[in-house]
Amino acid sequence: MNSPEQSAELMSAYLDAELEGDEAEAFDSLLADSPELRDELEDLRKVMQLVAELPEVEAPEDFADKVTRRLRRRQLLAPEGALMGLISLPFQVLSIIVILTAAGLYMMAQLERRPAKIERDQPAVQVPVDDPEALRSGEAPLRPIER
Repeated sequence: MNSPEQSAELMSAYLDAELEGDEAEAFDSLLADSPELRDELEDLRKVMQLVAELPEVEAPEDFADKVTRRLRRRQLLAPEGALMGLISLPFQVLSIIVILTAAGLYMMAQLERRPAKIERDQPAVQVPVDDPEALRSGEAPLRPIER
């Protein structure tokens, strides 16, 4: 027996006498070799007897509809449900588009905006006027040089 689910199914089929010749013989040999399996089978037999002894209860008329609605609601609202993914997907895509558009517009604005060439005025070079008296006193008037 591979998994617990397969083991439980096989034991249930054995108790219900649904196993065919070879399968039943193989299961009997497993029971003979495994005391744990025999104990588990006996526990399952007791549970099945207890369930069989329970009184029958009639479900309300709308029971199936209510269960179906609840199952659908859980499937739709579950975090791993497809509907939540479908609902949030357009918002995620829209957010990405807005971010990319804003980034593209900003880049285009930066590329189109060329730095303005700032032309600096050439400083006027001034030289003292040829006035020997002014040169001696240190107060020689200055005149710009033309280029």
